[in-house]
Amino acid sequence: MGYQRIVVGTNGSESGQTAVVVAGELAVKLGVGVTVVSVWKEATLKAGTDATWAAEITAAAAAVLVEAGVTEVLRRELPGTAGAVLLEVAAAEPGTLLVVGGGGLGSSKARLLGSTANHVSHHSESDVVFTRKIPKRWTTVGLTTDGSASSITAVRRGYEVAVALGARPFLVTAAKTDDDGAVTLIEVEGQVHVEDPELFGRDVLTGVPAAEAICNAAWKYDLVVIGNRGMSGPARLLGSVANKVTHDIDTNLLLVNTTHA
Repeated sequence: MGYQRIVVGTNGSESGQTAVVVAGELAVKLGVGVTVVSVWKEATLKAGTDATWAAEITAAAAAVLVEAGVTEVLRRELPGTAGAVLLEVAAAEPGTLLVVGGGGLGSSKARLLGSTANHVSHHSESDVVFTRKIPKRWTTVGLTTDGSASSITAVRRGYEVAVALGARPFLVTAAKTDDDGAVTLIEVEGQVHVEDPELFGRDVLTGVPAAEAICNAAWKYDLVVIGNRGMSGPARLLGSVANKVTHDIDTNLLLVNTTHA
């Protein structure tokens, strides 16, 4: 099943505004509507962050989305904690793609203080795009895989997004040698069963551990796609590739929930 709707969270910050623009571009390409959400706290020490403030934020975001060509935009201003509220809204409709700013992912201080993006990355049942930049044009999408069944699920999902964006999908794997990586990618191509496998480019990364290799290669791609295996539980603490990539990458990232294939 393809994405049926996009939910984007914003607090009006630069990171939130980037999320709104990227959400709009994705929505137009995918042909879906957008729900823009701003969350305010009923009891807060920060002046001005109330329901009125949230309504101003969603109104500004809605204007950006409509101008981008999104045909259906809903606005929601809700009290609570941003991460929890966004997950609740996204989970309410099947086929939702959640979009949030990824600025807090790379900051240990932000994570300790309760980063919304960090919370979402570890708890979302929906696929999530963490935005880092607004591409001038969507040209390349990197689909990371280690040959596992879960990564192939992520490759299929990412391929669909790449095609919708008019971007070329690249199969990306980290391996000890170029030959090892080539074998993995040939096997993956034989298992993904996409409409046009001839679209795939190939990118084998060697020389450093997988997570570092993927982050080092991120400059090549407007969007990198990875499955969320290892984003929770013991694997998260034991050096999960997905976890390291999610926190360290400096391009837009689609984190696919591979437990909901």
